[in-house]
Amino acid sequence: MTKPAIRRQNSATLVWFGYAVISVLLAVLSSWALYSTADYGYPFWYEQLEIGEHIQQYGPQNRFKSGLDLLPPEQHWQAFEQIRDAVHDHGNGLATIVYQPPGWSARTLLHAAEVQHLQDVANLIDHGRVLFWILLILWLPMAMLARRLGLPSMRRRLAAAVIALGAVLAWLGIVGPTQVFYQFHLWLFPADHQWFFYWQDSLMSTLMKAPVLFGGIAVVITLGALFLLPVYYGLGLRVAGKLHTK
Repeated sequence: MTKPAIRRQNSATLVWFGYAVISVLLAVLSSWALYSTADYGYPFWYEQLEIGEHIQQYGPQNRFKSGLDLLPPEQHWQAFEQIRDAVHDHGNGLATIVYQPPGWSARTLLHAAEVQHLQDVANLIDHGRVLFWILLILWLPMAMLARRLGLPSMRRRLAAAVIALGAVLAWLGIVGPTQVFYQFHLWLFPADHQWFFYWQDSLMSTLMKAPVLFGGIAVVITLGALFLLPVYYGLGLRVAGKLHTK
């Protein structure tokens, strides 16, 4: 095989891989957005992960606020929904979320460090929305370029996919999902902002049984992304193919 042909194959493989990565990210972001509209399935996970029992154990131990354990499950769900609504609305209303144990006065749910962290989460979600639209703009042009250069052989595509997926799985296997979760926090949030909260110090963390709840949410988002990935990947190439033949 001549050097120009090898370079062309390498270019085609790189472009295809870029298109595949864009499709994966679009699928993940879409799955995340869709699941968020269902409050991330919190009532379901509340039962499955025994979050109610967790609140009963750690709510009374909280060093800043009390009474969360006195609320019925429906009000725990409502508190989570209010947090979800706020972080998906640029952080508006985080500091004014309140709960009221029976016979007690209403009190704010979150202390200052929790509000700051959830504002960082809200900012991250805003960045995620921007990233989605950038990827969507790049999606079809990358598919068209992949079509123009020609899709690499199945062997090359499988090799690229196996290497990329293998690297991710190896990272997860070596350091563990929890450490990967913490590492992403170090990368994504300001270094001088608190993001780790002991259950005894945070009703937010207790309410979410963090990070256990996030594992369940991640599984659902992953399954949704696996369902959406063929849609993004196949549709882009199909449309690009039709445009290429005109």
